Amino acid sequence: MPLDLSHNRGPIDEMDPTFRDVLEDLQGNILTGHGRYHAVHFFLHFHTSRKESIKRWIASFASRYITSAWAQVEQSIAYRENDIDAGVFGHFALSAEGYRVFGIPEEQIPRGADPRNRGNSASNLMQCEPSESKEPATEGRNNQEGDQNPNVGAYSDVFRDGMASRQGFLLDPPQKQWEEGYTDKAIHAMFFLAADDPAEMIAVERIVVAELNGVAEIIVGERGMNLKKRFSPSDPEDGVAVEHFGYVDGRSQPLFLRRQAERETHNGAGSFWDPRAPLSLVLVPDPNGSPNRSFGSFLVYRKLEQNVQAFRLAERQVAKELGLPLELVGAMAVGRFKDGTPLVLQPGDGTRPIPNDFNYSGDPGGVTCPFHAHIRKTNPRLESVRSDGTFARSVEEELGHRIARRAIPYGGSLSESNSPDDLPTGGVGLLFFCYQADIWEQFEFMQRFWSNNPRFLQPDFDTAENAKNGTKPLPEEQRAGSKNYPDQTGLDAVIGQKIDGDKDPLIREEAQPPRHWPRAWGKAPTRPVETNFAQFVTLKGGGYFFSPCLSFLKSLGH
Repeated sequence: MPLDLSHNRGPIDEMDPTFRDVLEDLQGNILTGHGRYHAVHFFLHFHTSRKESIKRWIASFASRYITSAWAQVEQSIAYRENDIDAGVFGHFALSAEGYRVFGIPEEQIPRGADPRNRGNSASNLMQCEPSESKEPATEGRNNQEGDQNPNVGAYSDVFRDGMASRQGFLLDPPQKQWEEGYTDKAIHAMFFLAADDPAEMIAVERIVVAELNGVAEIIVGERGMNLKKRFSPSDPEDGVAVEHFGYVDGRSQPLFLRRQAERETHNGAGSFWDPRAPLSLVLVPDPNGSPNRSFGSFLVYRKLEQNVQAFRLAERQVAKELGLPLELVGAMAVGRFKDGTPLVLQPGDGTRPIPNDFNYSGDPGGVTCPFHAHIRKTNPRLESVRSDGTFARSVEEELGHRIARRAIPYGGSLSESNSPDDLPTGGVGLLFFCYQADIWEQFEFMQRFWSNNPRFLQPDFDTAENAKNGTKPLPEEQRAGSKNYPDQTGLDAVIGQKIDGDKDPLIREEAQPPRHWPRAWGKAPTRPVETNFAQFVTLKGGGYFFSPCLSFLKSLGH
């Protein structure tokens, strides 16, 4: 049965046979994560003289190893009901340059959905720019001297340009500072294999690597392994997924499948937060497939190194400044305690079941969960919606920025030593990737306009009038006792980025770390903290890709 994304308003019944042809042509991992313990990710540079050979290999790989969304549904049921291991999971994605190597016409290269129709508007600058300053904004240190771009809020179909070209907007480290392999040659494609049994995955990996010899060059290979920890008796025996800072990972996701939504929310929707999402959030029609049957998704891949030692030391410093427990300070940075308990709901962790059904309407001052907390910055749960607002003027608009986040840690086991000297300063982190229908509107919007923007969720900065006036913080002596003082929220305490000495292209000043932490749970701050709690995560490489429909990949062999 054909699927019309414009009429889909929520999760689909994955067992409904009318959707089977769509799910059979869609790659797995997009609508729900593959869930395997081990994964290996490979990045390819095609030998242009062997184009036909690489096309035949892709078609063969797709037929043998790529797991369709339909197969993933069947495998999930078999695992849940009978504990049957589904084996190796495969996925494949192309960069824009990869499409061009194959001679795909530009009109056949997938385009972002542009759900807000920004690309066709007479003026596509974002309404959330904080001032009308005529001073153009620089893009970052990797630009040539004098290279400027004032249209920092202008919509762009960024997949075609690639992630490295967006450095100045995202405030990423320049590409020359990325790890070897991500800097030397164009990345034309990436694929991954995943399995619970590492030996089974490695056996397939060896076959695939041997097949690529002389056809394409593997320029980067990354290995990830899920980290698990058990926080309470109610957790699964093998624990729940965590990342290297020690916090439960992947707790809140948009849900696209009906049974998945029912399992999480019991009735499909919560009282305070509805995680359900339409397929249009992650899918776009694949121009190289069949109309209304073939869909794909844009994939953002980022290798994010974590400085665990610096994070823990900063926790200690803020705890000392405020006289608070370490666990509470960490939760104020992340927005959840380590076991996943939302900070906005309670001042202690691990004392009751962990709900995802919450929002921030009961904490308008940011005194239980600070505005700079990672999960509040990256999922404000309708907090940014204002009819005359600067960031979202409708529920649909804010929810449209969500991503389907998929990630797996790399670098070894979880380090939980109480001695900072024993904690890693690098070499560990997250192999992050996310799916979406539009990279600019989703991943980039979240990183640029929310996480990197110290004025997102800033008190007294939620209306267009205040944004236009460029509201500045009050002097310290005027701040005490004021209920509505305009003060900067600061960077996202976990993933916010800035380049020292450079102006953020959006706010036209250098963004600052969060300074205003509650002096206790539910207590407003009295003075700014001095500790720079920011930039413990560093981009080491990555790219923008598109995960095509299976019928297109298989057709490359003809």
